[in-house]
Amino acid sequence: MGLTSRERVLMAIDHQETDRVPIDLGSSRSTGINANAYSKLKNYLIEKEHLDISKDTVCFDVKQDLAYADFNLLKRLGSDVVILPRLVPSIGIRIDKMKKGMLPLDGGECLLAEAFNPVDIGGGTLGVFDPEGHLLAKRPKDGLYFDECYNPLKDVTSESEIDKLLKLPSITDEECEWLRARAKDIYENTDFCISGATSTSLFEKGWKDWGMETFMENLYEEPELMEYYLDKMTDAYIVMMEKYLDAVGDYVQIVQNNDDFGSQKSMLLSPSTYREFFKPRHARINEAIKKKKKDVHISLHCCGSIMPIIGDIIESGYDILNPLQKEAADMDPYEIKKKFGKNVTIWGGACSTQTTLTHGTIDEIIAECKEMIKCYAPGGGFVYSQIHNIQADISPEKILAVFDTGLKYGVPEFYNA
Repeated sequence: MGLTSRERVLMAIDHQETDRVPIDLGSSRSTGINANAYSKLKNYLIEKEHLDISKDTVCFDVKQDLAYADFNLLKRLGSDVVILPRLVPSIGIRIDKMKKGMLPLDGGECLLAEAFNPVDIGGGTLGVFDPEGHLLAKRPKDGLYFDECYNPLKDVTSESEIDKLLKLPSITDEECEWLRARAKDIYENTDFCISGATSTSLFEKGWKDWGMETFMENLYEEPELMEYYLDKMTDAYIVMMEKYLDAVGDYVQIVQNNDDFGSQKSMLLSPSTYREFFKPRHARINEAIKKKKKDVHISLHCCGSIMPIIGDIIESGYDILNPLQKEAADMDPYEIKKKFGKNVTIWGGACSTQTTLTHGTIDEIIAECKEMIKCYAPGGGFVYSQIHNIQADISPEKILAVFDTGLKYGVPEFYNA
């Protein structure tokens, strides 16, 4: 009898080679698929392969226009992992109740959260407001994505103002009950590995709360104030994660963190600044998670050029690193696999969404995916997925080329030959 999807993923994270490399589409909000692309893929598979899948396109993340994929479609692609999204995955929008809506770009039908009621704020730009009337995010006319724009701490200069204005990360009893029921159902009725999108971040949350320019300046000019802020956030995340794991720890195998420290050409801050402000606090959060559930695996999504801190990321307690963006400076896949591959699972990296998947031919996509399997798969510690989310205009044929290549060539007979 073959491996279950859950077994396959857990073996790979434990750096064991499996019957084939585990595959992922959509187990996080950085390995997902745009709802427009999903809709075309779904319709293609229904028409061409008569696949028994839901005809609905569920857009669960309106900020990035991401689809929640049908489980039978995921099985067709070989995907072994599913996301457990938060009740409010982004920009204040609850997803427990859905309504009929229309996708941006091509206007196809979809299901959207009932709580998603954007307002035209001028010129066709749509805005999402919180209950207090703050503009949280906006999407330009003919755009696909909402950009977050509310920085509540932008003008804050004291600890007392932080105490007054900062909305700390938390999780309610209501959400815990919703998550537990959802996770239990997936765990008991499928063999998928479950990845909890816990939405924890320190650096990203910092520049969202303060604004990028203010936050970066304050790290250098007001370090004590930033340490006060980051310690409050860290303490709150620990409490939140303990409560989260009390709710779903029996069902979830992976929990996700998100902190993008890299740009295309370099890190966004110096390695020494990262090590001073963020590494020790990440370590505290990860230590608390492992203390609560020692066998859970912790993932960090971190884009861009981050080679100088990959070792630090591993030291701070992360088991998984996503996505390894090979077009970014100094992010050579072979060097990273050789240097760090025994100590961290590389999640993603099979095909570039910046270049090959978007602009390449089918043959070029297949060739790149085969090369990355050869690079990352030996010795385990690799989960096969594209580099970040599949964009709106990617054809079904290109998407199938990625995942069918993983199914065909992600086997030891190929990558160890």
